[in-house]
Amino acid sequence: MLSALDGSFVPMPQVIDMAIMLACALEPLKAWRYAIAAVVGSTAGVMAVYGIARGGRIATKRGGKRMAWAEEFLQRRGALALFISALMPPPFPFKVVILAAGFLKVPARSMLIGVGLGRTVRFGAEATLAALYGRTIIAIVKERAGLASLVLASMILIIAIAYYAWQKKTFAEG
Repeated sequence: MLSALDGSFVPMPQVIDMAIMLACALEPLKAWRYAIAAVVGSTAGVMAVYGIARGGRIATKRGGKRMAWAEEFLQRRGALALFISALMPPPFPFKVVILAAGFLKVPARSMLIGVGLGRTVRFGAEATLAALYGRTIIAIVKERAGLASLVLASMILIIAIAYYAWQKKTFAEG
């Protein structure tokens, strides 16, 4: 249910990823169930956004440079663009790509295949890694909470800087 909301218009950056990893770390034997539920829910939410966007450009008029970039990206790369976009974690503008795909009337079958496969790879990898290494990671974090917080903050800072550089480069080219 959460993944369907996240896939639709209710943004919950990384909530689903964290929920999958925590659930799989605590119950490794059910990892595949959690991954499948996240894929189905997320894909259903994405298809709802796509369906609304197919109705017209109303939802995409305020997209500006991001929408122009997404439209050009989809026209050049098609289903591969949807697959790659579905793999990307936040803050990648995934919803913008989905809105553009709806507006451009990308076939629903391509949407289902691209997004479904991308989400399967992403959530499947998260579930597998969490099932295999989750308990160890939880124990290390509990043991070294201060160091873990510093590492996490550093990773967030590095990702933010990389995202900023990517945005600057992407929009400078457009």
